[in-house]
Amino acid sequence: MSYATVQDMVDRFGETEMIRLSRPEDRDATTVLAAKVELAIADACGLIDDYLRGRYRVPVAAPEKSIVRAACVLARYDLAKGERTEPTEQMRLDRKEVIAWLDGIAAGRINIEAPPAGELGSTGARISDRINVFDHQRLRG
Repeated sequence: MSYATVQDMVDRFGETEMIRLSRPEDRDATTVLAAKVELAIADACGLIDDYLRGRYRVPVAAPEKSIVRAACVLARYDLAKGERTEPTEQMRLDRKEVIAWLDGIAAGRINIEAPPAGELGSTGARISDRINVFDHQRLRG
């Protein structure tokens, strides 16, 4: 599951920047290279899940706006780290802030609205009423 979309990136950072970051080699480009942005978003979501996994069930089904923002910031930074582009100082600071926030979540200092990691849904293990065959045989013998 993705916590952000290409449109989230465009809404947050502007179409011009997303075109520039997704097609740095094409100065005449007029459209965002969606596949490249989607890959950066997927990488960002994977990183976010790595931080959340110890405390929350991932992927978070209904992510808060702060998670969407974090995915966008991380994806933007990754897009800027290319052969022809470098992240700006503001991009570095934004990424550092997001990583600190994720560290806070992982350490338990910050909480988000999401099901805890130990909470199982309908796909979790179930307890059965059946007699344990091994215990039953042990009782006989």
